[in-house]
Amino acid sequence: ERAFDTEVAGVRIRAPMMRIHTVAAGGGSILHYEAGRFRAGPDSAGANPGPAAYRRGGPLAVTDANVMLGKLQPEFFPAIFGPGQDEPLDVQKVREKFAALAAEIGDGRTPEAVAEGFVTIAVENMANAIKKISVQRGYDVTEYLLNCFGGAGGQHACLVADALGMEAVLIHPFSGLLSAYGIGLSSVFASRQQALLKPLTDNSAPAIEELIAKLRKV
Repeated sequence: ERAFDTEVAGVRIRAPMMRIHTVAAGGGSILHYEAGRFRAGPDSAGANPGPAAYRRGGPLAVTDANVMLGKLQPEFFPAIFGPGQDEPLDVQKVREKFAALAAEIGDGRTPEAVAEGFVTIAVENMANAIKKISVQRGYDVTEYLLNCFGGAGGQHACLVADALGMEAVLIHPFSGLLSAYGIGLSSVFASRQQALLKPLTDNSAPAIEELIAKLRKV
């Protein structure tokens, strides 16, 4: 399904593209505690500096919350972090930052509980994005399978499925490389358009054909 008028992160784009609803709730989404509220994103730590666990001085992000909860374990990751790209994930730095944040909140919650709270917020953001393109358009998501992709997708897939009442999740072996894999398999084509202000009559046919021929040569 294609869309010709899309809004992404508040920016309106008039160009033909797949109808995809995006949400800023990835592994790099920065965690904020403001005025007594938890917030994940929409700003992102990106790949550089990345989350705090990447050893590049980055802020706490959703990835760090999963590190704090033990869902991401350094021994299962290559030692490619830090300035020299030769160190493991920095669990100690993550624990220190969450401990400091828990102390700032000051309501008795443990660092683990704070991390869990941020993960819950991120999951709700993801679930609401799915509802916007499904439930709000008349689809019953409980009858579908949740297709999980992205480097951080597997960390949240079951929680998102639970939030939506879905009973099955598909995690493809290439799910972490879906964008690159997909563009490698995609066919290349061009879509061009141009307005022609003329009455829709037989007399306009030559002008329409001329414009079509012109667009095909571009």
